[in-house]
Amino acid sequence: MNKISTLLFILICFTTYGQKVKNKLIEFNGLYETTCEYEEEDEEGTQNYLRFYPNGKVISVSTDCDGIASDLKDWFNLDMKYLSVGNYELNGKRIRFSTKNRNGTVNYRGQITISGSLKLRSKSLINGYISREEYQFKKVVGLK
Repeated sequence: MNKISTLLFILICFTTYGQKVKNKLIEFNGLYETTCEYEEEDEEGTQNYLRFYPNGKVISVSTDCDGIASDLKDWFNLDMKYLSVGNYELNGKRIRFSTKNRNGTVNYRGQITISGSLKLRSKSLINGYISREEYQFKKVVGLK
């Protein structure tokens, strides 16, 4: 092999390796969820969910704490109206994305931990709310 062929081969190997590593960091066959959070005088509490897709899309949903991840699987469909949808970017174990719906945008950034959970900081451009949350992955059978 000449030098150019060797260099091209090495470049292709590193590029392919990097893509495989990136794709293994995020799970696609379930939802990432936070624990239920209660604020003063809030009887129902709030829980947040994220679903990632191999094509780079992400959906964000917030709901009260009555349901479980498998009960919400129909909500996580890119064809649904009024979703909060965005595109995610991975850089090593760092993740960044924004989701947007008819009310506005929420920006997220953080990292993927060794255990596979997501530690994210978010800022709502709708109401200025800033939070730090950890999302745990839950496998959900029957996601479309």
